[in-house]
Amino acid sequence: MKFSALIKIVLVGAAMVFVFNSPMFAPMSKGVGPGLMWAALAVQPLIVIGILIYAFRHALLIGGARVPISVAFKAVTLAQGLNLILPARSSEILKATYLRDHADVPLSAAMSAIVLERTVDILIVAALGTLGLSVFLDVVDYRIVLVLTVMGGLVLVCALFPARPVQALTRLLPWGRFSNFVERVFVHFSATVRSPVFYQAFALGILGWGIAFGNIYLFMRVGGNIPVEASGILLIFVLTTIGSGIPALPGGLGTYEAGAVVALKAVGYSFGEALPLAIVLHATQLVLPLLLALVILTKDRMGLSSLIADLRTSMRHSRDS
Repeated sequence: MKFSALIKIVLVGAAMVFVFNSPMFAPMSKGVGPGLMWAALAVQPLIVIGILIYAFRHALLIGGARVPISVAFKAVTLAQGLNLILPARSSEILKATYLRDHADVPLSAAMSAIVLERTVDILIVAALGTLGLSVFLDVVDYRIVLVLTVMGGLVLVCALFPARPVQALTRLLPWGRFSNFVERVFVHFSATVRSPVFYQAFALGILGWGIAFGNIYLFMRVGGNIPVEASGILLIFVLTTIGSGIPALPGGLGTYEAGAVVALKAVGYSFGEALPLAIVLHATQLVLPLLLALVILTKDRMGLSSLIADLRTSMRHSRDS
């Protein structure tokens, strides 16, 4: 094992110890029984299937030279696993740096694919929120749904702008290489939105979110002690999704659990029952990707060091010229 990989694992391990020893996880020991543990194990195959679907989607959105699915799977796993450690979903950039290093994918294409993914996800979550509003009007905040819908719509509208005015704006940015990078991201993004690939990615996104819904459905069926209808599962799904999307602590810690507790109380659980259930539900979606990410770190580079080295070289050349 490389010394640098060992250092990465030690740092991530220390962060895990800090997170799981935090006061927020203290209630787990009081309310977690064998039923919840079996539920957590039961959903793990769905976690892997979900990552695989998102790997296919990411490779599709990159376009051009075909990205091996195994490499895309590792990139998506790194981003999901280290999301528990890095704040504000900044782990997403690891997809781009990993594929740049291991599949020769241009950074602009990978970053454009990430923006496209988030656009698709925002639109799907907005649709889910609208559905949740129709079922639980007194629980789901319509303002959140409205904001998500507007955000997704604005991104798509920007993509449909004529290329020349946008390219002219990008050239006003400082540092020529950065300006060219932003222009390439926009060109790739705009071309993909106008192509059938975007609709294929949208279908994969719906499938991925369907797997995530199935994850919660199976977990509640196996580990819950109160029967919950499909509409109640939808409420849990919508509120936890919105909670995890708030860029507060890494991995959506705290906000995810808050959304889950609100939803669980709405379907009949007490606060004392809902909190451990919410924490274990969240942990089932975080632990396996994190463990897989640690395995990948022992063998592969993340690509950050090579990117930083290239940026330094570029800045030195720009100063010399």
